Amino acid sequence: MNLQFVRYFVILAEVGNFTHAAEKAHVVQSTFSTGIKKLEQQLNCKLFYRDNRQVLLTDEGKQLLPKAKLLLRTWNEMEGVFSEDYCKPLKLGVVSEIDFNAIVPLMKSFHELYPNVETQIIEGTEAELNQMLKSENIDGYFQKFIPFDHTDLEQRLIRKDRLVLAVPNNHPFAVKSKLSLQAIHEQNLIERTNCSLYSEVEARLKQRDIHPRIAFRAKGDDMAKALVASGLGISLVPNIEMEYPNVKFVPISDEQFDRKIFLIWRKGNVSKTMKKLLQI
Repeated sequence: MNLQFVRYFVILAEVGNFTHAAEKAHVVQSTFSTGIKKLEQQLNCKLFYRDNRQVLLTDEGKQLLPKAKLLLRTWNEMEGVFSEDYCKPLKLGVVSEIDFNAIVPLMKSFHELYPNVETQIIEGTEAELNQMLKSENIDGYFQKFIPFDHTDLEQRLIRKDRLVLAVPNNHPFAVKSKLSLQAIHEQNLIERTNCSLYSEVEARLKQRDIHPRIAFRAKGDDMAKALVASGLGISLVPNIEMEYPNVKFVPISDEQFDRKIFLIWRKGNVSKTMKKLLQI
């Protein structure tokens, strides 16, 4: 049995879409689809139901999934026995203003595949983390921007989250399924000063003659959500699909602002643990 096909199976089961799963596996879709088909042939069963909108596990696929994950974990541990680099920690930086919840899914996937590899998370400014990366004190770092001088660095977009309107549960907007950006006109707004889209949002508000009342300026996402939960105003925040007490997240119907998070690492000299992360 080809372990790569097993890996394709696990990725497709988690992603539920051939195109996105192939991208995550870093192969073209035809190669990915052929791998899934060959695995089904080897096992003599159908692993997925397919239609135009989604991909779902069959009963046989549901039975195979935990066994496939165990197989991949076991193989990774076997590889580690013969790898002197296996026990070296993965050291990653996170720019202070990034909501850590946004990178949790990637960290969880890495830990599930490599449970014996220690991961160290270091928080700092972009300048501090960039210097630590260049001096090889960290393997990579998460950032909202691609560094201006990145000739010696590589980057990958790992997350894109659309801004939504965060409102208190008892606010009149909380019953809405969606809202126009115009709705925030003359509302008490909690402004996120750390937002990478700050200038874009500000310019769009000015262009549309929308003038909210700035009630607070919050540096981080958690601070902004806490102020919203206290009923002190509303805020534009990234939608990371996690609930927050006393806060309702309402999509914006007529504008699209996407917050992006990148993983930055050095070109060439990449540790084995970092290579494992980049394979996810």
